[in-house]
Amino acid sequence: MPAAMAATRVSAQLKQDVTAAPARARAFAAAARPAHPAGCRCPAHGRRAVTVRAAGAEVATTNGAAAQVFESNGKQIVVEPNGTIIIGPGNGAAISPADVRETAEVEYLTARVNKVQEQFGNAMGADDFMQRVEMALYAFGFNGDNSIAMVNLCRDEVTVTLKQRIEHVFGSSFSTNGLGGVLTCGVTGIGAGLSHSPLCGTTGKERYVFFSFPHISINASGEVGPMSRPGRPGQSCACGALIKSWNEIRAEGLTCNCKIPGVHAALDPEYSILKQRIARRLRHEGATDESVKSLNLTDVTKVAERTISDDLEFLISQAVDPKKADYAVITGVQIHNWANNFEDDSPNLEFVAPTAAYVVVNGVKTHVDLSAVPPLTPRQTKLINGTPDLAVNQGGAGVLMEEQPDFSYDSKEARRTQRDRLQKYLRIMKQDDLEGVAGVTSPTWQAKIVTAAPARAESDNSTFIDQQFSQNKELADLQAKLQAKYAMPSN
Repeated sequence: MPAAMAATRVSAQLKQDVTAAPARARAFAAAARPAHPAGCRCPAHGRRAVTVRAAGAEVATTNGAAAQVFESNGKQIVVEPNGTIIIGPGNGAAISPADVRETAEVEYLTARVNKVQEQFGNAMGADDFMQRVEMALYAFGFNGDNSIAMVNLCRDEVTVTLKQRIEHVFGSSFSTNGLGGVLTCGVTGIGAGLSHSPLCGTTGKERYVFFSFPHISINASGEVGPMSRPGRPGQSCACGALIKSWNEIRAEGLTCNCKIPGVHAALDPEYSILKQRIARRLRHEGATDESVKSLNLTDVTKVAERTISDDLEFLISQAVDPKKADYAVITGVQIHNWANNFEDDSPNLEFVAPTAAYVVVNGVKTHVDLSAVPPLTPRQTKLINGTPDLAVNQGGAGVLMEEQPDFSYDSKEARRTQRDRLQKYLRIMKQDDLEGVAGVTSPTWQAKIVTAAPARAESDNSTFIDQQFSQNKELADLQAKLQAKYAMPSN
């Protein structure tokens, strides 16, 4: 490349957004370096000037020449010995090339694994988990062509990261999702999904694969509960419904939350069912009003998994005829190990901590140990996942982790690309003197689609029936008597 063209390329790059990721800056520097040897005095170098407000520090040497690193206005500015300038976000002390270890990626990801496994000892990367499930079930005759996946997750949109992986193997799934993963679809809902299963051409049998997972967030630093979501500043959490249940059961105790089966709040059905199911499970396990005060979020999530798995197995017993169908059950906890700040460079990782895995073929139940299934190599996992970055095989545990592919809704790269595109238009709008020339207005056809006539009259509403009976004193007294009879015996 001619020096003049290279100079133009360097100059144009320097005009781009200074918040570019460090990896992009390094890639740019590597591309520019051959065209600018040490001591270069091309016009581009002569014109460039960098103003800094902090003292420079020598951090690296190349052929005896020292690079300078500055921190200014929250940005890091690196001046290479050949004159190349790299601007990126400030991130504290710079790392000398001499200190860069080839094992850095594995060390970092292994540390992230360890944080997750402090809470869930058998957790494995979500892609690793799915390839093990696929291989294990294939050995018993289940695959995406002859089976339907029955998927039960929380309603939270972040759970789609696991659903996408399941559907990549088994095709479109039948959803029985509920708040916190609670099953409220009943026998009819389960039966509806089963009726969509493929039929085996030779045996006439159906095959079902049941997946059921409540979820939890453990961020990059190992904090349980907090979660940074795309496009939303500050901290959110996961699972919100389980956190609410956890807080209320600790504050209120078990007695008042062990409701009569079949009773729920008319305006909050799923949540009230979830909370009372967890409470009844805790009572079954011997917990008391006092002991629940010491529960943490990990404890409650594990209790929720046991509760929901119990409910799933009961519904299967009522809806599935093992003479006419073979089925598999895979349960556990979905774990979001995302960055502390969604917009930073830390990868968003997904894990699964499996609990039960078994198949029922020809009426015979066989338990499966997913940890005994050999893991794929990082190269194989990258091919399956479709992303060239962030795969690591952690020794004996065989843990594989990957960043979300670019097509996922929570892809950092997709958001960066969008942000770069908007910054480009802001830059060229100013460059072409078009600021303030045009604004964003509502489409001209908006007025044509507005109507004053509602679909139904406001008085045409059936919820008044629930409201009327919820205020009925006689019914309230009867419910109180029944609840008192069902309440946990006092010690």
